Amino acid sequence: MNKLMTVVAASVCAVSLSAVAAEDSREANRVAEAAAEEESSLFEAGFDFDFLSAYVWRNAVQTDELVMQPCVWADLTRFEPFWAGFSIWQNYSLTDRRRAIYRHGLDETDYNVHVGATAWSSDDEDWSLDIELGHDWYTYQGVRGEAHADYPDTREIYVKATLTNPFVDVYGQASWMYDDFGVYRQALHYELGFNKEVELCDALTLGADWNVNFGDGRYLSFLYGGTASGAYYHADDDETYDDYDGASGGFGGTTLKVYLTYAVTDWLSVGATIAYTGVLAEPYRDAIGAQGGEYAFGGSDGEKYPRDLLWGGLSLKVSY
Repeated sequence: MNKLMTVVAASVCAVSLSAVAAEDSREANRVAEAAAEEESSLFEAGFDFDFLSAYVWRNAVQTDELVMQPCVWADLTRFEPFWAGFSIWQNYSLTDRRRAIYRHGLDETDYNVHVGATAWSSDDEDWSLDIELGHDWYTYQGVRGEAHADYPDTREIYVKATLTNPFVDVYGQASWMYDDFGVYRQALHYELGFNKEVELCDALTLGADWNVNFGDGRYLSFLYGGTASGAYYHADDDETYDDYDGASGGFGGTTLKVYLTYAVTDWLSVGATIAYTGVLAEPYRDAIGAQGGEYAFGGSDGEKYPRDLLWGGLSLKVSY
């Protein structure tokens, strides 16, 4: 009997030790996975490539023909909830539709640097508020020499806020163009948008985004009217022109997007987008290319860029 009891006790001890060892192993794996996840989140980088039927910027059609738009970006997230990063974005016009102002091919490169932080989050992290402060430098290397005086490189400082929640994410951005936006010394622009994404399955996500933009009279006149606008502050002679009827701040335009994203792997995804852009304010609808002229916004042949446009395209994203 004593021998039997000894064998039983030994077996129980062995099972217990085995269970403890297994639990220790699982805990070690969890710790290792958490450490690996934390290590991987210290730095994020990627490459985005869009092939689109139009180039639309802040709800204004820049060209209504084919473009390629690659972008490289990186973010350092070591000091969460803070982050810092940069991006380099380009536009390649695949036709000569912008020939009055821009050359064929690469015509724009934009540089961005930014810092941000999660300013607030709920206890369950379903709600959070992110704030980002950044600087953009827009360079137009494709602008023809004769037109570059009216379409110079420009810079802006912006602040962006994003409220993430279980219902519909809300974002807004205020931008100050402080260095010659076209023929203006400086200008202000604002944007308000709403975004919602739904996972249809493990790898497929359906999203929708709607935004409207606002601005002061300087920004909107140039954005939608180009140098053809009759109301602008001319940097050369400090003269103010006020003969453009309706050149005041307010609504600009709106864009509604619907998109699908498919995660091919953990680091590669592809997508498709269809969007509709429209100009809201009548004065700016009338201003688009209305004046004509060799280097007018609408082109030397007198054609106007569309006030309203259905457009879309395909995208590829690589990230790690």
